[in-house]
Amino acid sequence: MMGQKKPSLVILLMAMAFAVAFGQNSTLYILHTNNTNGALENCYCPDHPYGAVEKRAVYVADFIQKNPNTILLDAGDIFTMTHRPLKDSLMAVAYSQLPYDAILFGDQEMTLPPDRRATLRSMMDIPVVGTNIESISTKVHIIEKNGFKIAILGIMDPYAIKYYPEAIRDQIELTDPAQAIQNELDQLKGEVDVVILLTHQGADLDYAMAESIGGIDVIIGGHSQSNLESPETVNGTLIAQAGKEGYYIGVIDLTLEKGKVVNRTGRIDTMKFEMPDDPAIMKLIEEYEQKSGRVNHQKLRMKGEKH
Repeated sequence: MMGQKKPSLVILLMAMAFAVAFGQNSTLYILHTNNTNGALENCYCPDHPYGAVEKRAVYVADFIQKNPNTILLDAGDIFTMTHRPLKDSLMAVAYSQLPYDAILFGDQEMTLPPDRRATLRSMMDIPVVGTNIESISTKVHIIEKNGFKIAILGIMDPYAIKYYPEAIRDQIELTDPAQAIQNELDQLKGEVDVVILLTHQGADLDYAMAESIGGIDVIIGGHSQSNLESPETVNGTLIAQAGKEGYYIGVIDLTLEKGKVVNRTGRIDTMKFEMPDDPAIMKLIEEYEQKSGRVNHQKLRMKGEKH
């Protein structure tokens, strides 16, 4: 028709680009850890020569540089089983240097004296979730990545503290995990794109929970120290856990389309001995050796040093 203007090439190209971008799937990566148990460095053991936090720090930095759409989570038992003050303090400093988006406390944190736990939490300066842990005020932590809203919940089952002395158990008030989760899911419905549940109860209970509660996209577990090399999807929920002692880090790949998770895959990557060490974490290890007098003689032998 006469007098009707044709759309410019620039406008057409912009419209096409928008249409392509809108139709594309988006990927969210989750890096996850659990049961580090105070292992700042690897044990230099011949039968399993794996790394720990000294290698994790480098791995995480490299991964996020390549994949900015990544969150980092931990499912508890960060500190030593025997509550060693120096090593726990150094681990808290190490965690403060890693870009954790949220963590759940495990039994090794919750059985600490409350004032000591508060000090370590302050040193880490990382959001702590406790959906059914009465002493933790944050029941849900919301993260925004690439325009998507991600809800992080965290529960501990009473089973995790079953074998502690009664005096310690009585100081840890836990509500029913399933009910606490369902209460939050009801409020989150339609408000978030992804729901991730951190648990400290063991893999068997994770599978049972996935069967009985719908609406959870990912369960990241701890406590049983299970090495789930190929995470399974149960009732629409991917169940993952990454071993113990910092030997592994879990990697989850979520594909989202129009605000909904349409595909879930996971794996664990090994912190291999030959991977580089993070200099800042190595300084913490040196500080520990100097102050404690505890030196890893296997490390000295492997490095050819005299002792």
